[in-house]
Amino acid sequence: MRDPDNRLFGYIALLVITFIVLPLLWHFQGYLLFHVLLENICILLSLLLFIIGNRTYKFSKNSVILFLSTSFLFSAGLGCLHALTYKGMDLVSGIDSSMATQFWIARRFMESTGILIATFLPNRKLSFTKLALFYAAITALIITSIFTKVFPVCFIEGVSLTPFKKISEYVIIFISVLTLARIKELSKHYKTDYLRLFGLAILSGIIAETVFTLYITVYDLSNGIGHLFYLLSNGLFSIFVIKEGLDKPYTIMFHEVHSQAIRDSLTGLYNRNGFYEIITSAFQRAQRYSGSFRIFLMDLDNFKMINDKYGHPEGDRALAEFGKVLIKSFREYDIIARFGGDEFVVVMEADNAAAMLARERLDRAVYDWTGSNPKRYGLGISYGIAEREPGSNMTIDNLLAVADEGLLKAKAIKHPERANSNRNESWRLDRYTED
Repeated sequence: MRDPDNRLFGYIALLVITFIVLPLLWHFQGYLLFHVLLENICILLSLLLFIIGNRTYKFSKNSVILFLSTSFLFSAGLGCLHALTYKGMDLVSGIDSSMATQFWIARRFMESTGILIATFLPNRKLSFTKLALFYAAITALIITSIFTKVFPVCFIEGVSLTPFKKISEYVIIFISVLTLARIKELSKHYKTDYLRLFGLAILSGIIAETVFTLYITVYDLSNGIGHLFYLLSNGLFSIFVIKEGLDKPYTIMFHEVHSQAIRDSLTGLYNRNGFYEIITSAFQRAQRYSGSFRIFLMDLDNFKMINDKYGHPEGDRALAEFGKVLIKSFREYDIIARFGGDEFVVVMEADNAAAMLARERLDRAVYDWTGSNPKRYGLGISYGIAEREPGSNMTIDNLLAVADEGLLKAKAIKHPERANSNRNESWRLDRYTED
């Protein structure tokens, strides 16, 4: 529940800032302060996108996020120049009202094309150095063209927007529509709710560009509304990148670390810790619904012979093969674990008939396995089986103790010389070292 709550908090905070705080600031303090703060928020969001996309790439290998965040980084530079050269700022001498609009159009071209290109990049390996050099060169050319007045004029004071500016806005809208059409392709790589977020961000950008074609002066209502929807678009992209670029790779890393902690590295089965973690919930469920349990505790007969004759690497291969035999012999939802050495345990939520069928399958599979490889001749399997019927108060450790006693008796029948010499603790240690 924590994840959805945090995400909802992010949405609420974004909406409050966009449609309550900034409009109130605009109303009481004027358009210029409103514009400066809004642009600073957008620039900070772009820097956040870059930091997340760049620093998590070595874990996530998410080329979409890396490309997207890099394009937003350099567009943030153009956004900074857009804010500094805006009418009324009076920070850069010798400029007209068109320059801020030129930086805006260049910025939006860079962002929209970057988003579109990113949709073609899932599973592609990228070099951040080459990507950054490419965007740095493009950004430098744009800035040079604007300051040298090569870049087309976008706004004429007292006249309004130029045809180039309006056409550019429509081109940006067209690029964004193409990106929306690409979302279905991304569904192969991203969760549906993440893609909805991605689509809403693009849609907000389309609304912003549409409104930007309507203003007469740079302080117009339509210009301010367009900036608000642009901020909403940036905020939604930020949430998307945080979820996909930050939360997802670290969640994957956590699951991998957890998996390594509960899985046996040799066989891939649960280890002792994993067994107790899984069996606890299964046992509680069986108690709640009056389920029955069967526990198979088993080890391989004459396993020491493999290590002595062929070496420990061959013994490891035999254990790994036996793990696969267990997986094939039991059901997908049965719990299979390696307790250590050549000792394994299987837990079935089943009645006695189903358990006996599973034992027959395992006996046949072991027979086929040992008969197919000369290096496995002589291997066998001994069982100890414990049963917990519905309503029983037996704990997991009780069942294991009963199964362990049954295994000892089975081994005693196969190795009477050991049982006669010392039936108790020394023989129990013998199981872990010799067989």
